[in-house]
Amino acid sequence: MTDVVDFCRSVARLVRAEWIKLTRYWVVLAGFAAIAVIAVPGTMVFHWAEQAANLTSNSGYDFALSVMNRLIDLSTPIVYVLICILFAIDVSNSTVKYILTRPVTRMEMLCSKYVTALGMVTLTVLLLWAVSLGAGAAYYGLGDLTENEYVIFEGSYVLTQYAIGTFFVLLGMAAVAAMGVTVSTFSSTMGGAIIIGLILLFFFNALSIIPASLGFELTVGGEAFAVPWSTLGFPNLVLIPLDVLDDIPTGIPIRTWWTPDMLRMVVTCSLYFAFFFVVSAVGIRQRDFTL
Repeated sequence: MTDVVDFCRSVARLVRAEWIKLTRYWVVLAGFAAIAVIAVPGTMVFHWAEQAANLTSNSGYDFALSVMNRLIDLSTPIVYVLICILFAIDVSNSTVKYILTRPVTRMEMLCSKYVTALGMVTLTVLLLWAVSLGAGAAYYGLGDLTENEYVIFEGSYVLTQYAIGTFFVLLGMAAVAAMGVTVSTFSSTMGGAIIIGLILLFFFNALSIIPASLGFELTVGGEAFAVPWSTLGFPNLVLIPLDVLDDIPTGIPIRTWWTPDMLRMVVTCSLYFAFFFVVSAVGIRQRDFTL
């Protein structure tokens, strides 16, 4: 038990130092600034496009969800690239050598990178929701979801479901973050980390456009399940929880989150996260940081 507490304390100290360090790099600050620039004007452009097409969102929640879908798509590659350079920053500046001279294990250092990466994706998603819901409130209003003065859903119910959906979005983003940390584990330069990271992201995104008719069968408990190859394109599975939330503004309650698509997303992203964690753990143990 004492070893676990010491491990967590060491990781927490490293994470704190990691965030302080990241705030001093203009690349990281520029990345989050770019996300903010995409988010704020993006909501304004989306609203202008609605008006130009004579379309109107059903509610502030509907508007926020539509905007969020697009903002996640645009912002994920940015935060992913920032995660890809986490180790590369330390290696290029020889910071990692000084860290390893202290009573810090390589696994503690790796876990601190994972916690930092998860913090970065969480910050990104919360920032996008804040902008999306803020714009929805400004343009259409939030509160209870009503139609002809009849309350369809109370505001508390809608926000609770949006919070659940956000948790699942973060689960998908965690798999993307794990891939970024893995790329960073094997990279020595920021340029190399970015190039390799984008190639991998493009590869997995390309898998998602494979026709659903192509795949393989997986037998679980004597029952065969068809698994399309497009499932391997896990970055695009991040949007599935938002698709489930899309029913709420139309007046359809979410009776269960465990739909087949959601189960596919949870299982796939969890397996990818575990796979990338193992690969990065093996890589950091074998890598020579003195070069």
